[in-house]
Amino acid sequence: MKPDITLIFPQSPFLLDQAVFPPLGILYLSAYLKQHGVSVQCLDLGIGHTPDMAEADIIGISFTTPQRDEAFKLAKQFNMEGRKVIAGGPHATHMPQECLRRGFTHVACKYGENPLMKFMEQLLGRKLDFNLRPEIDDYPFPDRDALPIQQYHYLVDNEPATPIMTSRGCPYNCSFCGKIDNQFKMQSAERTVAEIEHIHETYGYKAFMIFDDVFVASKKRLEKIVELIGGKYKFRCFARSNLLDDRTCELLRQMGDVEVGIGIESGSTEILKRNMKGTTREQNTNAVKRLHDHGIRAKAFLIVGLPGERIDTLMETVDWIYEAEPDDLDISVFQPMPGSKIFANPEKWGIQFEYNGKPGWYKGTPGDYKPMARTEHLSGMEILQWRDELETEFKNPELLR
Repeated sequence: MKPDITLIFPQSPFLLDQAVFPPLGILYLSAYLKQHGVSVQCLDLGIGHTPDMAEADIIGISFTTPQRDEAFKLAKQFNMEGRKVIAGGPHATHMPQECLRRGFTHVACKYGENPLMKFMEQLLGRKLDFNLRPEIDDYPFPDRDALPIQQYHYLVDNEPATPIMTSRGCPYNCSFCGKIDNQFKMQSAERTVAEIEHIHETYGYKAFMIFDDVFVASKKRLEKIVELIGGKYKFRCFARSNLLDDRTCELLRQMGDVEVGIGIESGSTEILKRNMKGTTREQNTNAVKRLHDHGIRAKAFLIVGLPGERIDTLMETVDWIYEAEPDDLDISVFQPMPGSKIFANPEKWGIQFEYNGKPGWYKGTPGDYKPMARTEHLSGMEILQWRDELETEFKNPELLR
């Protein structure tokens, strides 16, 4: 019997390796739909699944802006076959009309569980009993049985790891970020630990990549997680430098965290302020040093070409790297993303960019980055050259990932 819906995650051909993390987005949707009596098939085209494996007459495709051309090809194909095709994910949320023009028949905006359920009621012609306003702890664990999750490969301290999410949204308002929802909700410590224990008992993982934008937003919750699970597993997470005080770093150490990724963005406080980052160069430096003091590695994420970028602000970034000495770096060219303040009003931010060309991406294969934006002071090619030079100078080739 064929499923009611096939959920698809498109290819990401710009990535070095497409089989690093399972796409949690469609796994959350699968679990929620199944909980309410909808049968689901999941496909990840990045691990060898193909469009002709899709069994259902209703297709849901969840995708980001860099994946949009791949998603539009799929939508056109399925539409020509007479199937209903639903767009979801970050790009669909911010560019719904484009999705409808490019072959999708429906668009599910923001977090997809309830919008998708409404479409399924309409398309299946039957009533589905679901809560329009569930609490975050009420969502089921992602349906990790829907994909071969052990086919993905990611290591935390040489231990096979899998991703988890413990919150939704972000309470900050950086100019370059395209959030899909302005609400920020955190799972309880108990719900988080229950999922970790479930993954360990079911799939054997002893290490986890926590994908929250700001995992350490609540010190009280972190303390409870440490109380419940401290030291039993290994973790890697993301955090903001202004939240990484000594107590938080010590709690992360007790929890078993071995590395924290920090959105540093720039070594220039002027650039950070202009782009509403809410952090300073001094806070960024102190965060790296505190993590080191507690035996935790620090990975810095940097963006070349943000509004206001000049040669002298880039030199401040070079100086910051020497000063702070992060253990690892990710260096990207600035790509204006739909939903961000800059994308909505580039003139205000002093940015010119091309959107309808080759989709831009912020992380991918070195040597293949395409400059899409320029500042008042730097051309796209200059921004790209600086990115490549910084990576050549400071990135350990063995750490490219």
